[in-house]
Amino acid sequence: MATSDIIILDGGMGHLLRRKGIEVKGELGSSERFLGVAMANIEQPSIVQEAHEEYLKAGAQVITTNSYACVPSIVGNDERTIEVIRAAGKIARAAADKYPGAMVAGSLPPLHESYRPDRVGSDAENIKEYRLIAEAIAPFSDVLLCETMSCAREAAAAAKAASVTGKPVWVSWALSDDSSGNLVSGETVEEAVKVLDLKKGGPVAACLFNCSLPECVDLALPKLQKLVPKGIATGAYANGFCGGGISEYRADLTPQMYAHRCQQWARGGSRILGGCCGVFPEHIVAMCSTCISEHGVRGA
Repeated sequence: MATSDIIILDGGMGHLLRRKGIEVKGELGSSERFLGVAMANIEQPSIVQEAHEEYLKAGAQVITTNSYACVPSIVGNDERTIEVIRAAGKIARAAADKYPGAMVAGSLPPLHESYRPDRVGSDAENIKEYRLIAEAIAPFSDVLLCETMSCAREAAAAAKAASVTGKPVWVSWALSDDSSGNLVSGETVEEAVKVLDLKKGGPVAACLFNCSLPECVDLALPKLQKLVPKGIATGAYANGFCGGGISEYRADLTPQMYAHRCQQWARGGSRILGGCCGVFPEHIVAMCSTCISEHGVRGA
């Protein structure tokens, strides 16, 4: 990737599907919150594909599979989990294939509640379930995205399982809202990076932050940029929540304001940029216009 090139990710799928009428209910971060979004892959696939394509039309080059909630603790046994994951993969692949050069990132999400490092299981459980997810989503994916990782151990397990597929692996951590610049677990960025044993040409091709307040990304991203070896990309896709556990979207994160934030991250050297929960196609449109005009866009 040339230093001037930007890779544009999509925004939050679950919240766009909510906008389109798919039920989202329950406490922020809870396991049951996105059950309806997961089952939409089987029950309402046309709406899921429509959402993917809305992001692609907005300018996203990478769409993430709608499988964030497709884990055994939410949808049921392994067989059912695989069925829903594969459905998500097929939909995303069909959408991406309509747009030359578009890529699919296969999601490896938290196995239990989001933002809850205390709910991360044993290493044996993590490796077993992440392998199941990785093997199910890899055939439809260009990269595997270990996302919203709340602690270093969780990210390491997901990355290890993903690397077995031979696909490039992107690891993305969630940051604490306390303005420390640390992970939700309290671990430092340095501790998180260290356990991945990063090296150029290794399985992990990118390190990111996601589903975190933009202000927290501002603090953590410069640390990450200094820590990763040459050849490992960095980036972020922040959320639009108010913070403090409030599920409402913040009014001040307009498309133009979010685009400006991404522009600053790009100026710092990060090259993979997008949005998470509460960031919608209109934000991606503004982000593309602002960031691409200054830095260019990665060619297919």
